[in-house]
Amino acid sequence: MKYPKKTSLDWVSEIRNANFGIVMAKLLTYYIVINMLFAIVYNNLKILENGTSFLNYIYFSFVTSLAIGYGDLVPITNIGKIIVIVHSCIATLYFALMISILSIKMLHPRDSIKLSKKIIYNPELDLLIFRVINTNKDALINPEVRISVIEHNTGDVTASIFNILTDYYITYLGKYDFSYCFRNSFETFNVMEEVNKANNFNEETKSFESRFRIKISITGSYGLHQVAIYKKYYSNDIEVGKSFSPITYNNEVYKKQKIKYSKIKNFWENFESIER
Repeated sequence: MKYPKKTSLDWVSEIRNANFGIVMAKLLTYYIVINMLFAIVYNNLKILENGTSFLNYIYFSFVTSLAIGYGDLVPITNIGKIIVIVHSCIATLYFALMISILSIKMLHPRDSIKLSKKIIYNPELDLLIFRVINTNKDALINPEVRISVIEHNTGDVTASIFNILTDYYITYLGKYDFSYCFRNSFETFNVMEEVNKANNFNEETKSFESRFRIKISITGSYGLHQVAIYKKYYSNDIEVGKSFSPITYNNEVYKKQKIKYSKIKNFWENFESIER
């Protein structure tokens, strides 16, 4: 049986989460470098009329890549014509790549949904709690949260997956800031028992080979584009506590109805803070 090859789209995520100005600067830099390299090749081979300055070769290189075709400078050697064809093909492919990258950046912007680094276990209520914030000024349309737990196991033994299908509880903590609570104990499954098994195994073996995971995925849309993110939590990401601390928002942090989180002192530290 032939299995499909693994694919990775990490480069797409890197583009989505990169600053737009940095993406544009890199694309422009690569474009200039490509044309300067061809200008050097043209100059060394002297493909234009005798006595042409290097500036004319740079000009010819950029005009060729843009397919403008003024006709004031033309290659006079056969090797020059071949290189011009290669240069034109490379420039065409590069422009296609630029359009793809800019489409990814404009139609699929950076991940705006942030999940807490930790999950809290409240033993009094027997609930597990994680925190979610939407950093986009637009509300997420038709959000859907899915939670699954992979039981502790190691080696070649198959690890079971328990999907939490029951309703979760949502607590409002601030603007676009919520905590989600879901049950720990079920008839056939107990999340914290698997956490303790994984922690004990990792401590005894001095490794992180336990396959215990809590997987949380959030899907929805902002109208023009779909949102689909997920996060894995390991056994050492579960902490005992009461709840996440609410954050007080001041009017000074609002600008054009969009919160500037960088302007809020210690915001992300407070976002992760736990009430014991």
